[in-house]
Amino acid sequence: MYKLRSVKFFLIVAANIAAALGAATFLGSSIGWMSASRASEGIWVGDILPFSQFIAFAAFADYAMWAMASRDEGARAGTRVPRLALQIGSFLLYVVILAAAINLVFRQSLTAILGASGVIGLVLGFALRGLVSDVFSGIALQLDRSIGLGDWLDFQYRGRDMSGKLLEIAWRTVVFADRSENIVLIPNGEFASLVITNRSRPTPLSEYGASIDLGAEHDEARIRAILQGAVNKAALDGVLSENPAPYVRIATIKDGVITFRMLYCLNVGSISPIKVNHVVLVYAVQFLKAAGIPIARTVHTDVSPPATVGQYHIDQPEARLAMLSSIGFFSILPPADLATVAAEVVTLRLPAGHQLLVAGEPGDSMFAVSEGRLEVTIDGQEGPMTVGRLWPGDYVGEVSLFTGAPRSAHVRTAEPTVLFKIRKETMAGIFAHNPSLVVRIAEMIDGREKKNESALHHPTKSTVIHAEGASILGSIRRFFRL
Repeated sequence: MYKLRSVKFFLIVAANIAAALGAATFLGSSIGWMSASRASEGIWVGDILPFSQFIAFAAFADYAMWAMASRDEGARAGTRVPRLALQIGSFLLYVVILAAAINLVFRQSLTAILGASGVIGLVLGFALRGLVSDVFSGIALQLDRSIGLGDWLDFQYRGRDMSGKLLEIAWRTVVFADRSENIVLIPNGEFASLVITNRSRPTPLSEYGASIDLGAEHDEARIRAILQGAVNKAALDGVLSENPAPYVRIATIKDGVITFRMLYCLNVGSISPIKVNHVVLVYAVQFLKAAGIPIARTVHTDVSPPATVGQYHIDQPEARLAMLSSIGFFSILPPADLATVAAEVVTLRLPAGHQLLVAGEPGDSMFAVSEGRLEVTIDGQEGPMTVGRLWPGDYVGEVSLFTGAPRSAHVRTAEPTVLFKIRKETMAGIFAHNPSLVVRIAEMIDGREKKNESALHHPTKSTVIHAEGASILGSIRRFFRL
């Protein structure tokens, strides 16, 4: 780009020098239109050559104007000269110099020229009043520092809610690109009258929210903690902004229904609010199901007392059964065996910072997360290294439960957490009357172990004893003495 500008400048200067030398050679003066002998030289030398000097000078003045604006923009970004204003300035510059050339070279009255141009301007202005409105509205928009190229704007246009990235303010139209990369053009005059929400200023972060309705019979503090975990997971996954942190509030209470509002900030220029809303709701539903909270509204058609507060609490077998059925190792169990597991699990309520597992220690149980969050770390060369987070619906310790292998990692609670502890004694009773389940569980453990090893790139950390050539299936049978 710099080379092209240099070539253009050289050609313009060369044109001016050539016109001046030509005038000095053929007319005796470098200022051709002031030569006394111009009338006797004919139209090409006497008129066209001086006229070309005006055109060359206009090109030089136009180049100088654009160059000064470009230099000023580079030195002070906050004083950007609108491109449309420069284009109009170029047009006016050529009009003025062309009028001067007609008056000085062809001896035409400047008053008559201006008068004629005024009448023509009135006619054109009336006929093209929409175009004139768009042009001057475009100038005003470019001078407005509250919006700029690259900003994400929300507005309503002709009854449609629209959102897009501002690409250009041209002579007639404002050019946008929506999230599907479709180009949207809106006349400058119409756009200038719209109410605009600029999502990019004063900060690129804007607050959005997702809502979910639940019955008032639930413990609202518990629900807010569960939904807070959902937005925290979305933030840690990079879906939305961690700073400012997302939060959960009660929006409305009406007809026995509480509307919980999950509020968060995001940069609309990098991700679609619709996509974020979807992810947050998916996490919310996942966490509510893990806690045994039904998301379907119950409509009471009789006059019986409303459901008790503890109906959907994790201490109820139905709530534990709903959560455990989503875990792969237990989803393959027959309904009667799954009910046995749900009835015999131990519910743990742990505070934040509690050390649940220590790498290398023996174990014969696994844990399913119902509420809260766990941090998984291993001992690295430079100290403890976090290798994963466990959220509601996740589980840990299955290898120790089924094979008796030592714990492979440290696990602690990152926030107040509710866990289901599944013990060896429970699974021993199930295997005793249904030993065929051992094969399927061994295959599931093997698949999960390979996936974990691939993700961590630490195949030597496997808790399965490959060195002795013992299979997982054999380890389970020995551990349960099948």
